[in-house]
Amino acid sequence: MTTVAQPPLVAGSGRELTVAIASLAIGGAERIVLDWAARVRPAWSVHVVALRDHDPEWPVPPAIRVTRLGGANLIEQLSQVGRQVAQSAAPVILCHLLTGGERAALADAGAFVVPVIHNARPGWIEDAPALAGAPHVIAVSNAAAADLRDRGCTATISVIRHIPTPRRFARDAREAWRRAWRIPIDATVIGMIGAVKPQKDYPFAIRVLRRLLDDRNAYLVIVGGPVGRNGRDAWRGVLDAMSASGVRGRLAMPGFVADAAACLPAFDVLLNTSGYEGTSIASLEALINGVPVVASRVGGQGELESNGLTLLDKDAPIDEWAGALLGALDRRPPFPPWTGFPSFRLWTLAALARPVTRDKRVLFVTANLNAGGAQRSLVNLARVLAPVPFEIAVTGDSTAAYFFEALRTAGVAVYRSAASRDPFDHAERLVDRICAEQIGTVCFWNVDPKIKLLVTKALAFTDVALVDVSPGPNSFDEMRRIEAFASRTAFTERHFYDRLDRVVLKYHVPPPSGCADKVSVIPNGVPAPLRMKRSYEIASAPRVVVNGRIAPTKFLVEIVQAMKRVRETVSGVQLHVFGDAEPRHADYAEAVRAAAGEDVARFVFFHGASGDSVDRLADFDLFVLLGREQGSPNALLEAMASGLPCIANDDGGTAEQISHERTGLLLNDRSVDALETAAIRLLTDRRLAARLGQAAAELVRRHFSMDDMATRYKALFESLASQRAGTELSA
Repeated sequence: MTTVAQPPLVAGSGRELTVAIASLAIGGAERIVLDWAARVRPAWSVHVVALRDHDPEWPVPPAIRVTRLGGANLIEQLSQVGRQVAQSAAPVILCHLLTGGERAALADAGAFVVPVIHNARPGWIEDAPALAGAPHVIAVSNAAAADLRDRGCTATISVIRHIPTPRRFARDAREAWRRAWRIPIDATVIGMIGAVKPQKDYPFAIRVLRRLLDDRNAYLVIVGGPVGRNGRDAWRGVLDAMSASGVRGRLAMPGFVADAAACLPAFDVLLNTSGYEGTSIASLEALINGVPVVASRVGGQGELESNGLTLLDKDAPIDEWAGALLGALDRRPPFPPWTGFPSFRLWTLAALARPVTRDKRVLFVTANLNAGGAQRSLVNLARVLAPVPFEIAVTGDSTAAYFFEALRTAGVAVYRSAASRDPFDHAERLVDRICAEQIGTVCFWNVDPKIKLLVTKALAFTDVALVDVSPGPNSFDEMRRIEAFASRTAFTERHFYDRLDRVVLKYHVPPPSGCADKVSVIPNGVPAPLRMKRSYEIASAPRVVVNGRIAPTKFLVEIVQAMKRVRETVSGVQLHVFGDAEPRHADYAEAVRAAAGEDVARFVFFHGASGDSVDRLADFDLFVLLGREQGSPNALLEAMASGLPCIANDDGGTAEQISHERTGLLLNDRSVDALETAAIRLLTDRRLAARLGQAAAELVRRHFSMDDMATRYKALFESLASQRAGTELSA
């Protein structure tokens, strides 16, 4: 843990979020709601509004506040709930399985209503036109979202695929359930979980069982009872199929079980023959608890990949279904790769996000306030950005104090979004603050791609302008590297870039696919230096300086090795290193010191991080920068601005700062040999050094000034605000 003073944490904890649901009947939608409500505590609490009572119901976990409307005077009661929620600090209501009239009662009372669609189109309680006017709709699978779009839904549709929690079962659970069902312990048990309704097609499952009996001593267990107006008819259909197939002694129908997933240890395989699904919580619970699943290829089945899942066309022959079951019984699949992914927190983000009134305020979101180029650039920008109203959110611990102190002195509002490293923690607090404070523009500035993705997903339906300031290809690669995370959030790299209003590049580089029309190139700028280099004559010992983080991407080992060689030609050369290593790079810092060896404090000097290192650059004779995955290197611009002759390798935006032999020496590689040759050249040819240093200072003054950078960002933010205002007026 760092002892450096950190920005204060953003306020807000334990706020109550609201969800309305038709009932707490034993079903997948109801299970999702209660699972979310139980798991978000203590960060948030959830108020569950159940419109109707139902028998049987899911047991409500402790500490969840439930308001039961009892099914009477619903519109009047919902209006009252809507007024209360609208006046609260969290005015959003997630609405599961409510009708359009019920949602309208909540919305007319002032609450922001988000409909949640749990099923494929054949299972909808209303068609898509009932969602007209809703800006934000949630679907439980990509398939359900596609059905909505096909039916003309124009809302922004977010997909949240709820992932259950792995369970701990009693050691004797398998034997206990089988005894209760009077099934031999060594028999093969095919389990099915779900209410008995026509679309579940349990009679077909019974015919599959009949075929399977030719190969196995098998039993079928259906955990669930009749539901809805056709439930009793469906139940009788199951009994008729049982009699017709002659499997009466092979079928157990225990009805509803309060916690159906508790039965999973008794199953050898889970079977799902449903004709349509939004997504199947029963299938996901089986897979995440190590039970293989054979299911019909409908709805969201298979959108979360698993080696334990076998999908078949619903109308595939019975022999094919039986063969799939036999194949599943012969293997024990590994746990799915999405096991443990906290998708329930996507519901929290959805419950926090609400419309934002357009204004000119800007929130910069950055990783930390460490002594690095991205942070220095942000701090410099913040000092001159007025009159743009803005604040800065920091998403990680800072290991240097200088930048936070500089911002505080300048009166800039700075806070940490969370104390942990969990991207969901940061995304929740950021979304809550953005919406509560009605911040019109969010500018991502060197931040964890997972946080960017989550915030963008949550705010996708809003008018908030989203800007990603990217140092270049490395940032694009970072987004690609979280592909698995993005897939589980149902919000991919493509979704992210499609939703961004602007991608700001720090040098000219091909943008991500599809972003060419939303790119601005704004290189870093630096303030005019307090001191300029006046003389290029070397008074005594030649002094070479490096100013930046000690990290593997900065190649300090190679720089030390090159300077050792330079000393063999240029007498008395010293190397001065300003900067420190973050804790994660402690081993590399040791490697740098080891490379210096006995020369530390003789000709290699480590000064640590220093807030005034930029003001001291004019005292040196040569600046060196080697780097990888660079954007528009701030340290190089600062050295050039002071008139210092510079050497850098061609990486990222350095070629737009250094024109070889005109404003510095640009190396084609980071080799010790190349750096040695260039350093000897500039330390021995001071006329060349002077020409390059003076040309560099003029270049920075003309094209990389802090004022120019600030002007460009002001113009960008004003343009985005104007565009959003225009959209609002024409809506």
